[in-house]
Amino acid sequence: MRNSKSPSRKPNIRRFHQALQRMSVDTSALYTELGIDPELMDTDNTSISTVKHYELLELAAAKSNNYFLGIDLGLDSRNSELGVLSYMLHNAPNMKRGIELLQRYVALVAPELCIALLEREDDCVLTFKIRDVSPSHCRQAMEMTLAQYVLMLRTVMSDDAWQPSRLYFEHGAPSAEELRHFPLGGELIFGHKFSGVCFPKEVMNYSNRDFDLQLLELLESQVLNSAENLLGSDSFLDHIRLLMSSNLGNEKVTADTMAVALGMSRRTLHRRLSDSGTTFNALRESIVISVAEESLSKTSVSISELAHELGYSESSAFDRAFKRLTGQNPLAYRKQHSSL
Repeated sequence: MRNSKSPSRKPNIRRFHQALQRMSVDTSALYTELGIDPELMDTDNTSISTVKHYELLELAAAKSNNYFLGIDLGLDSRNSELGVLSYMLHNAPNMKRGIELLQRYVALVAPELCIALLEREDDCVLTFKIRDVSPSHCRQAMEMTLAQYVLMLRTVMSDDAWQPSRLYFEHGAPSAEELRHFPLGGELIFGHKFSGVCFPKEVMNYSNRDFDLQLLELLESQVLNSAENLLGSDSFLDHIRLLMSSNLGNEKVTADTMAVALGMSRRTLHRRLSDSGTTFNALRESIVISVAEESLSKTSVSISELAHELGYSESSAFDRAFKRLTGQNPLAYRKQHSSL
């Protein structure tokens, strides 16, 4: 595992490029001013340094006259359809466990970021801080993260209109005129020692009672192992495996949505997978079967529940896929390999 002094992975930028264009940002002029080749920003697997990424967001906000561009980007659900956060919200037994998973994942992929949960008598604050970077140099990135927190909490409560009770910002206050256009509700506190979203303490009682805790632990392990593998290489397949592992059981995850998440066309995705000697379905099945084998041997979760959580609408379809790939049906595999 990488230590905390190692640099974080450089962000893939094409999805940001597409999001900025949706926000009517003149990306060509923006990249030219930053000394970035505009053509590269619309190329598969392009990345820039984290510092340049912060600079890009700050300049994009200035050029588009959108003081709260970061918040708009963070609230854009098209930037949140895939990823580990979605996995945590749908599979964690409660909100607190989801935040713990989020902290563990961020510690792996971006150690310069610090996420913490501050629990007080009547409320909680999910905080966010970027180490060793002045708040004035990464304001848009910080606000984008806070907006993603709001989106996360809205998902937890199934309430698209939910507003935080309070928002904290490390940076100073904008002008009164700019604040008139602030896109979120709640009390605003500027110049604070951290940035964060405040919400009622009862939100922490959110629970997913239908989820099997043993299976959750296996899925956590799968995601975190994929994250560690991703950190050690620039492998395209490792990146795909992480996204797939993060969304096991999500029927909305298709080759099309995966291509969007990676900032490429569906055709390019299939071509690159073919160049790597595999296909989208084959790679997804290998991850699913790996989790299934471990679950059948180490847990008592029912086969029908396992099939459902791994994305099969009927256990019979799971049985057929499992037998095709392992030579045994799930029940026979469990009898032979169970450690319980």
